[in-house]
Amino acid sequence: MKRLLKGSLLASFFLCMAANAIDQKTLVQDVSASPVWQALLHYKKDQLAVDDPKFILSSGNFSLRNELNATLELFATESVAYCRFPARYIYLLKRGLIKPEQNLSACQGYQEFLRRAPADEISVVYASENLVNPSSMMGHAMLAIEGVREDGFRARHSVSFFTELDSINPLKVIWETIIEGKPGFFLVKPLRAHFEFYNLAEQRNVWRYELDLDEGQRTLLQAHLWELRSVNMDYFFHTQNCATVSADLIRLVIPQLETSDWVTPIDLVKAVNRSGKIKSIEITPAAKWRVRMLEDTVPQEFQDVVYQWQQGEMDKLPQVSGKDGFLLREMANAVLDYREQTGTDDTEKSRKKTAALRQSIPDSPEFSDYELTLDNYRSPLKTPEDAHYSFGYQRTEKSDWLSLQWLAVGHGIEDDNRQYFAENELKLFDLSLRASPQHEALRLNHLQLYSARSLTPWDRFTGGVSGDFRVGFYSLADDNLQRQTAFNIHGGAGITLAASADLRVYALLNGGWYRNNDADFLYAEPEVGAYLYEVFGMKSWLRYQPRFAPDRKVQQQLTLTHSIALEGSALIAEVSRLAVDGKYEHAASVNWRWYF
Repeated sequence: MKRLLKGSLLASFFLCMAANAIDQKTLVQDVSASPVWQALLHYKKDQLAVDDPKFILSSGNFSLRNELNATLELFATESVAYCRFPARYIYLLKRGLIKPEQNLSACQGYQEFLRRAPADEISVVYASENLVNPSSMMGHAMLAIEGVREDGFRARHSVSFFTELDSINPLKVIWETIIEGKPGFFLVKPLRAHFEFYNLAEQRNVWRYELDLDEGQRTLLQAHLWELRSVNMDYFFHTQNCATVSADLIRLVIPQLETSDWVTPIDLVKAVNRSGKIKSIEITPAAKWRVRMLEDTVPQEFQDVVYQWQQGEMDKLPQVSGKDGFLLREMANAVLDYREQTGTDDTEKSRKKTAALRQSIPDSPEFSDYELTLDNYRSPLKTPEDAHYSFGYQRTEKSDWLSLQWLAVGHGIEDDNRQYFAENELKLFDLSLRASPQHEALRLNHLQLYSARSLTPWDRFTGGVSGDFRVGFYSLADDNLQRQTAFNIHGGAGITLAASADLRVYALLNGGWYRNNDADFLYAEPEVGAYLYEVFGMKSWLRYQPRFAPDRKVQQQLTLTHSIALEGSALIAEVSRLAVDGKYEHAASVNWRWYF
């Protein structure tokens, strides 16, 4: 009986050992395949976004499981390894793959980071677009962590990934940021510096979207930021930019975050909004934006008064009561803020003048009953998606065509741009083809590598210059209206004026260079046009473009585009006429555009 009992106990012992081994093996498999483990490694779509050997321990023989085993082995053999990877340690401890034998409180560098950069709140910060700076022409996104230190000071830090552009050559910028890659920099620094740069120096609006996270999620993300402090990461404009890296970080705590392959800053903000994890929204409007917003609200007579006052034509503003007085005060303050922030007050005399003007702004206790609300004003969450497909039909005198267009990133003037700071166009890799079944022909309309256009209305308070630039391959008509593909660099500047609340007129002085096997010439191409926002999401855009080039006939292009904005799509119709020395090319088209 004793022998039988002893044998049963021994068998039970080995069965338990075998069961534990099986459970451990299953747990390792489950953890290595988990979304959190993949997010910790910046692994997505079967690919590593970071391949630095200092960060990927199984570099050269990588798999999710190999990296997990290498991490477990490192923690077992090096007593301070968990200080190097505190987020991995926290997660693996939670999943039961390691025992709580170590204490992160012994990690001096990591603890100092926690003290200096507390994370009681974690937010997504979005700075609006800047078409002048190529690395921020789609806006900029980053994370922000903030909290109260032990000494009572409220610390606010940004978590940002960016690159430095050392060239103004657009072809070199495109090559380095899309094909070759540039060194990326991952920084945690005081948030105030970013706000001063974006909001004050560049006059860009800044939105802060606080994430709804619990303490454990904030602790895990904060620990992961420490892990990335010295990791080498390449910057690619389309696959590894400020938005994609921010999205990778957020997936650590919001695994359900869904984004496309090409993530822009606005894409990130919209994805976070779709996840339902936004706790609160805060906007810090730029002074220039506040002035232009108030121009849409303040009666014209009060705008005239503010202008005369800031020009020194009036000693003081009139005392106005009620809502009008409140709006008068807000506009006066916004105009003076813009002067101070943009360097208009560059002398001691002008600074004293601004200070005196501010002292003369009337105030009243009743103004506290009013507040400028921005909830229903322009918001990045309301913009159309910034990529699209277009399918359509085009008719010319010579043939009927089926058309296809794909825009990888951006939007055009013909799109609904009412949520942007100003009417603008930004296109990156815009491919347009047309096919004629009748003639069994396939033609390239254009392949735009980069196109940027800003039609910012000029106003007397903040000025405003319009501009246009593009580079790519386009269909070029010769003097006989025969077409060939040619490389083109085109650009210019001009002015846009607001004829009414919905109608803008503009004039641009453009020029450029065309080059193909049969043509190589410089040209001047002034452009005058107008765009009008109408009822039911409709928009019309009319432009006239004569082209002058040495030893070539003058070409005159007249185009009318009409678009109807729908839910997630648009219907776009266009008619055009090209005239060259008494010969004409007419075209009419209709396209359905789907945004994604």
